[in-house]
Amino acid sequence: MAVKDRIVDRGSWIVGFAILLSTIHHPPSAFATVRQEVYVTGHVQSFGGYSLSEAVTFDVAEPGEQEIGRIVVDGLYNGEYPWIMRVYTDNLHYAGVAGALRKPSPAGLISKDGAFVLPLSIHSPAFGPTEWRRVPDLSEPDYVTYRPKPETGKQDHTDCIIMAIDPRNADWVAGPDGLLWSLDDNLLGDLTVPTPFELILQANVAPNTVQASYEAVLYIEIVPAP
Repeated sequence: MAVKDRIVDRGSWIVGFAILLSTIHHPPSAFATVRQEVYVTGHVQSFGGYSLSEAVTFDVAEPGEQEIGRIVVDGLYNGEYPWIMRVYTDNLHYAGVAGALRKPSPAGLISKDGAFVLPLSIHSPAFGPTEWRRVPDLSEPDYVTYRPKPETGKQDHTDCIIMAIDPRNADWVAGPDGLLWSLDDNLLGDLTVPTPFELILQANVAPNTVQASYEAVLYIEIVPAP
């Protein structure tokens, strides 16, 4: 049995099955093949999308790298790929300290008076067991969104990508060893994670971090890759 797939529109698949029927005539040396076709069509519906924890609260009592909360990701998403799921803040209310010679990056948690910032990192199971990545801010002047590159090597984007599917990206296809055409190649560029899973948030609380209430809105969005 041969199977041939073709996409006709977003979320719709047509599958044509060619059924080969062999008819045996006597004597055994004489064979005739009759091919018949059965046309099958249908739709794959939306799986509904991902859902996230609505809020995270924390209380830090000492300096150092502190886990400040976890975001549970549940559900399924079967949108047309390539796509990335990225996380960022958009701290437009960050003002920094009045009269300061240098204004730090607004990426992270911001004190309620808008003067101070607490850098924020995140861990996703898609990163591997030990990797943490910085959560960027959309208003940073050097913010660079993800673009696929035809060659292997370090990506030049600043997006913090939690999950993604992009078979065009040579880095992702190459797999953990960084070499194309080896046994660990990820041919779909598939960096999705079975749900439910947790995103872990971590803040680097320096000894001179100002005592204050800090807050931010984390934006987690799925973006079709260009």
